[in-house]
Amino acid sequence: MTSSLNAAASNHSPQSKSAKNALKSGVYSNQLMDGEDPQLLQETIDALVKDFHVTTMYGYQMAQELAQAMLKMTRSERWQSNMISAHMAKHKTRFEFATHLDLSVLGVSKLPDWYFDDCQKSRARARKVRQAFVELEHLIHNHSAALMQQIKAALPDLWWYVMGTSEATEKVYTFSDRLSKYSNLSEPVMRLKSLKEHMLEKEYYEIAWAQSEARYEAVLLGLRAQAHMDLAVNPNLQRSDALLHRKKTELIAQLRQISSESQTVLIAASQSQDDVAQVISYKQSGQETAVDQYPEETVSAADTSTAK
Repeated sequence: MTSSLNAAASNHSPQSKSAKNALKSGVYSNQLMDGEDPQLLQETIDALVKDFHVTTMYGYQMAQELAQAMLKMTRSERWQSNMISAHMAKHKTRFEFATHLDLSVLGVSKLPDWYFDDCQKSRARARKVRQAFVELEHLIHNHSAALMQQIKAALPDLWWYVMGTSEATEKVYTFSDRLSKYSNLSEPVMRLKSLKEHMLEKEYYEIAWAQSEARYEAVLLGLRAQAHMDLAVNPNLQRSDALLHRKKTELIAQLRQISSESQTVLIAASQSQDDVAQVISYKQSGQETAVDQYPEETVSAADTSTAK
């Protein structure tokens, strides 16, 4: 009985190389899609095996199925995100955006992609460009030689827009030198006005967005929320998600049952080993007591010959 319990408790066949290499051999790799990492799937399986104390091949198969169900749920979420991105990229969405903001619908094709793809880097740049434009207007209306000499400290975003971020540029060119990029005029204020015209032409959408960021973002959030709502009521998507959640719940329940049974076997095996150890200890203790109690009955070969 003890040997059978120990064998059950120490059966780690699911941890064998053949089981761990299942993905590499193609048994499960055909269930993966482009961009999905087979190593990550295997690590998920191993983590489930550890969490649920799996010690049988049947339990390992349950862990595999649960990991695959979790993968499919993640895949479904990624697909939904892609569908929302596709919706935001549609010309129809841009048209709705322009209509809500009372913009000219004739130029919707020129709206920048970062309006609709939630690019935070482009948004941060747009805020900086708009601040540079505000500082430029301030410089035009308050131009002076003293202010021109303090532009880097007094008007940092305008300095960034004209000079860039390279320290080498600053060593070679002055702010006035760089203004020649935007105008051939010699009068300083006229050069600044040429820069303003350049910004209105090249950075129009950045300045417009940053100037009315709250309004623009509210409309974009509404359009994105509508796409979410459309997906939420999609019957095919609802059915697929419900099946995956049900399967995940059932597999977790089965693994918990397997874990409970495995722990019971381990406890029984441990108790059995303790009982055997106690019996052996008792017998050894009893023999030693008998020898100690009747030492005179222990007769050596020399004593036997003397007695004769």
